[in-house]
Amino acid sequence: MRKFLGFVALFALGFAAGAYVLNTYFPQRDGMRRVVAAPAGETDAERTAPTNLLEQRPATAEPAPTNFETMLRTASQRIAPAVVNVDTTGEIATWRGWREVGGRGSGVIISADGYVVTNNHVVRIQRQIARDIFVTLQDGRRFRATVLGTDAQNDIALLKIDGKNLPIAQLGDSDRLQVGDWVIAVGNPFGLGTTVTAGIVSALNRSLEGQGAPSGFIQTDAAINQGNSGGALADSRGRLIGINTAIYSPVGANVGIGFAIPVNRVKQVIKEILEHGSVGQAWLGISYADISDPQIRRFLQERLPEVRFPANGMFIDGVVANSPARSAGIQPGDVLIELNGRPLRSIEQMQNYMRTAKPGQKVTLRVWRDGRTFDLTVTLGVRPEDMP
Repeated sequence: MRKFLGFVALFALGFAAGAYVLNTYFPQRDGMRRVVAAPAGETDAERTAPTNLLEQRPATAEPAPTNFETMLRTASQRIAPAVVNVDTTGEIATWRGWREVGGRGSGVIISADGYVVTNNHVVRIQRQIARDIFVTLQDGRRFRATVLGTDAQNDIALLKIDGKNLPIAQLGDSDRLQVGDWVIAVGNPFGLGTTVTAGIVSALNRSLEGQGAPSGFIQTDAAINQGNSGGALADSRGRLIGINTAIYSPVGANVGIGFAIPVNRVKQVIKEILEHGSVGQAWLGISYADISDPQIRRFLQERLPEVRFPANGMFIDGVVANSPARSAGIQPGDVLIELNGRPLRSIEQMQNYMRTAKPGQKVTLRVWRDGRTFDLTVTLGVRPEDMP
């Protein structure tokens, strides 16, 4: 009997030990779940609340602001009030008679007393200054505008509205721009009203081939569309660094290649307009190239190896029929070596003179032709409307 009781006690002890090992080291993964008692006084709702909070992803919660977001937001707030909508109305001739048409663009206020800069093409209806031009501010105020002057070559126009204490754009320095700098474009695309887009400076000193415009444009991938012309291109601090003027697009809408006139050039053009009125209206009627350009000299040497051309001057490669140059006797193949007694050493020198010259003004040109030089006096004409 004593042996039997000992056996039972040993069996019970072994069973208890085995159950403890299985429960501790081999918990069940399927079927029944282990239940852990809740702390005293804690309800089910209180126990699950922290878990629910961690799992929630509120759709309405705003992301934390970053320096990048703050930068563009601040830049927009600084420049946008100075960007205006420009609406034009005029008449065009059709086979059925005169028809009234309108146009839309943008502009930038550069003085508190109402000077507004925009594109030359924005204020024109088929090359004529629009009959009516209205400027609308971001706050809804609307003014009739007067055109003080234009520059067709640089596509700049200066307007004046009768306003006081207007918001103005702070002018930056476009010479300090670098490829990769952040910029924003502000304007009135498709007549929607003030719109801001962002991008970077994609390239500098771009040329627009076939546009009759000088080189030196800012290229950007900030979205520029129809109606943005004349609007602002601003840097990351909201300073005006360009006037949006053109896009390159096979579809007629933004594809990420837009162009702006550098603000430093805009400043110079505005100064010329204020001093001379509309600039670039005088016409000589020639096409020319800098004879000191290595490519031009190589071209001439290959075709005329026996001719010793001057080292500096403007090589005339074309003369327009019925032009002032043609009437004065200038011929293709001539080289202009002096302008009013001053040596001609660059295309910019010739262009700058013609930009501020007036129709009817007389110009003395020293001409090289076949090894001899002589002077010609040319009376400048008016640039035809169908010429860029």
